[in-house]
Amino acid sequence: MEDQWHRAVSPGHAGCATWLLRAASLPYTAGLKANLGLYETGLKARTRASLPVVSIGNLTLGGTGKTTTTRTIARELLDRGLCPGIVLRGHKRKSGSGPVLVADGEALLVSVDEAGDEATMLARTTAGCPVAVGKRREKVIDLLAQSGAQVALLDDGFQYFRMARQVDLVLLDATAELARARVFPGGHLREPLSHLRRSTHALITHSDLAPEAHVAQITQTVARHAPHVPVMRCRHRPTGLYALSDPSEELPAEYLQGKRVLAVSALGNPTAFEGTLLGLGARVTEGIAFDDHHQYADEDYRTIRRAVRADEPDMIVVTEKDAVKLPPPPEGLPPVFALRVDLEITDGRDDWDAMLGLICNAAG
Repeated sequence: MEDQWHRAVSPGHAGCATWLLRAASLPYTAGLKANLGLYETGLKARTRASLPVVSIGNLTLGGTGKTTTTRTIARELLDRGLCPGIVLRGHKRKSGSGPVLVADGEALLVSVDEAGDEATMLARTTAGCPVAVGKRREKVIDLLAQSGAQVALLDDGFQYFRMARQVDLVLLDATAELARARVFPGGHLREPLSHLRRSTHALITHSDLAPEAHVAQITQTVARHAPHVPVMRCRHRPTGLYALSDPSEELPAEYLQGKRVLAVSALGNPTAFEGTLLGLGARVTEGIAFDDHHQYADEDYRTIRRAVRADEPDMIVVTEKDAVKLPPPPEGLPPVFALRVDLEITDGRDDWDAMLGLICNAAG
């Protein structure tokens, strides 16, 4: 069903399903604008959280690199002497919708099933930073404040209209077709491009995976809808590999050069992950892309084993987010490694530093 939807909303497609989906976008967009208008006109008051709030969000469905960006901001704030707390919705976790403190900055407090994959990965890789999940973000932020956080980083918060925030960073994926994108369900936009006006900063992610002319076009789109917003660029820089069987076994990212690699992921944008592997010189076989936030089980290794028999890769590579959920690999498979990546600002570093300074000032 999802594959059929992707085909129907792809640029250039003009079948009956395409027109029906575009028609359905009209009431969806009208309802979204009406809801947002209640807050923008003051008919509904925005809630004020117990900590200053920084939203890291996007306009599109699928992955743009929000979690990696959130982690980078958290680490850089920690380096500046500020203690951030990370807030997530907790997609597909098994502990309900109530607030849960995943990590207090020192220890992981709950299982991946209770926390969700992104929260667990962030808690394991951002030492000193409390992490919490929950549907009602205000209550989640209260948990973080009690754990010593001084500012809340709201992962995937741009559509959380009800909460006031000090910084609204919007991520735009350079590998996506933005200029001709349409609003869901007729396209991949969560809300119209004109809503970029609500942002305070914009970051073009995966800018190294797209032609310069395309990245420039995205920059122009932001300037047209939000001329006040500084536009920065970044890439996901691979920093190494570690074995799932023994995380202490570290290899340099360059180890992938010339290797036949089976890429396995459960991401909103698996193409960007495979592009990163190709950029390292890996010979990527036909990858396996599960649904975003897929709950891995032992039987998923049957799918992986079939791909291994067909393509005979030297190794299997997954993301850090997948690594926290995968069961131990069975015998008879090539070694399974997770790729570590960090965010690298490639253009607009002064604007990035100014944004971090604004966050520090908001925290007092």
